[in-house]
Amino acid sequence: MTGKWSACCKGLAAALFFGVIFTGCGMDAERLEKEEAYRTIGIHAMEAGDYAAAMEAFNSALAQANGIGPNEVDICFYKAAAQFAAGSSYDAIETYHLLLESDSENADAYFLRGCVYLNLNESEKAQEDFAKAVEYAENDEIYLMIYNSLSGAGLEEKAQKYLEAALEKKAGKKAENYTVRGKIYLLQKEYGKAVEALMTAVEKGDAEANLYLAQAYEASEDEAKASACIDAYIEANPKSSVAYNQLGKKAMEEGDYAEAISCFNQGLALEEVTNEQELRSNRIAAYEYNGDFESAREQMQEYVRDYPEDSAAAREYLFLGKNRNEETQ
Repeated sequence: MTGKWSACCKGLAAALFFGVIFTGCGMDAERLEKEEAYRTIGIHAMEAGDYAAAMEAFNSALAQANGIGPNEVDICFYKAAAQFAAGSSYDAIETYHLLLESDSENADAYFLRGCVYLNLNESEKAQEDFAKAVEYAENDEIYLMIYNSLSGAGLEEKAQKYLEAALEKKAGKKAENYTVRGKIYLLQKEYGKAVEALMTAVEKGDAEANLYLAQAYEASEDEAKASACIDAYIEANPKSSVAYNQLGKKAMEEGDYAEAISCFNQGLALEEVTNEQELRSNRIAAYEYNGDFESAREQMQEYVRDYPEDSAAAREYLFLGKNRNEETQ
């Protein structure tokens, strides 16, 4: 990483190193407004796949800052993500390095830098960063994140060790840590232990654990309890994308396909969508069942473009494009 961006980040890191911590509060309103505007432009550029424009916008955002605070750290993370997506992996590594110079206990920066190293086949450096991420992470979710990264890279033996380490330590008082244990037991197909851990998580207040508890009950062929868990999650999170997906699926089961489409659309329209692929896939099926094959075909065309790895969807797209046309003639 070179030029203005590098000088800017090094200056910010140096300021923190010498104990001069800025929070952004000293920025005048105009500079703060510009920083946020450039940040928004950068995020939109990333969503459009224009990573060069995204990096330029994030540079401009950081140029407005007098120091580094939560906003600037957030922008740095976005910048590193844009660099990685653009194929500039070593630039992304340097950005994470500078973030860690300003905060040597930032678990997210260690984890993400480790992922970049892993992508570059620098396994030892990745392992070092993952170990640091575990050391400073606030909850046990980091073990699953590292497991998924290592497993995805084909390092299954190393990945399994993180699951073992998570189960060996005490879960403590945090509900989320019991959810992690339950998710690990699900991976290991130990459904009885999964139920026990996830019930504890629910009792401690983690409503999301109901989703995984439902999976454990489904695996144990207890559909009634699985359905009750889904209902409990929806009651606690009625406006989440996961809830809208579940409501849409329920409407489909009842044959109300128009209502199902409405639910899936509402889920996709939310500001935070955690299950976009599933929502879009289910919406296509709802359009099909509702007899709107043209909408299903259009939605499928976009879906296979965004998720080319879904071979089943690609086959369905061909079916919609050919067979449905024949049926309507």
